[in-house]
Amino acid sequence: MAACAALASCIKENRDNCPCYLHVDLSRVDSHYVHKIDLMLAERFGNDPIWYAVEQKYIGDTLIMKVDKSEFDFSAWGNLNSSHLDDPTLTITSGEPADSLWSFYKPISTRCEDAYVTVIPERQYIPVTVILRGMIQGLSDIRPELGNISGSLLYGGGATGSKGTLKPALVHTPQDDAYYYMYKTMILTQTSATEASLDLHFVKNGRTVDMTYPIGEMLAEMGEDISSTNQNPIVIDLAIGTADILITIKVSNWTRHGIYTITY
Repeated sequence: MAACAALASCIKENRDNCPCYLHVDLSRVDSHYVHKIDLMLAERFGNDPIWYAVEQKYIGDTLIMKVDKSEFDFSAWGNLNSSHLDDPTLTITSGEPADSLWSFYKPISTRCEDAYVTVIPERQYIPVTVILRGMIQGLSDIRPELGNISGSLLYGGGATGSKGTLKPALVHTPQDDAYYYMYKTMILTQTSATEASLDLHFVKNGRTVDMTYPIGEMLAEMGEDISSTNQNPIVIDLAIGTADILITIKVSNWTRHGIYTITY
């Protein structure tokens, strides 16, 4: 009888319907760079993703969230502001100007009383500067554009969605004594390291010039992979000559560069 009583006392309570408490550690998030966080839990079995907005004052803390017991794709996105969801479950497409996005992704299981995840975000944007100098007197209707640019997967691991273009903003307008134009933008981490291009349009002495440069391939030749996170800023220097353009691309804190001469 004593043995039966002991066995009876070992019967555990069925807690399958109880929630799981997910502990989200944000102590590794640097609030100097990440000013806003959106958390996403996408259940593996087809339910719509659930989004949680985190106020800036909670960055650096540990959040405890009550969630269902299931299997989830967990994502954390930093600085998701002007970007918009192209599809609620698939992609983020950059708007203009592009967001300085940081992200973290990890598949998690919450089939337990307490689950834990530490957010360690990676930079998903690459600052790009385009400089136009040299024989720029008399140029008009100047339009540099970055082509074949796509958005990023909500679940991490590269970009997806339809290709688009980015129009870098002019940050220096030449005056009589100026000698260059400068444009700035940001691109998101791309699926392909080679597909990105730079399209340049201008009018010189009544002649319209339209050129496309395989910037992605040029960068890949230099060892820069824009399909990877945390990449270095890119500077594309275009020196206009009488009949050609000298392209200098600088990356990796300007310790490496590639030089190309293209006739137009």
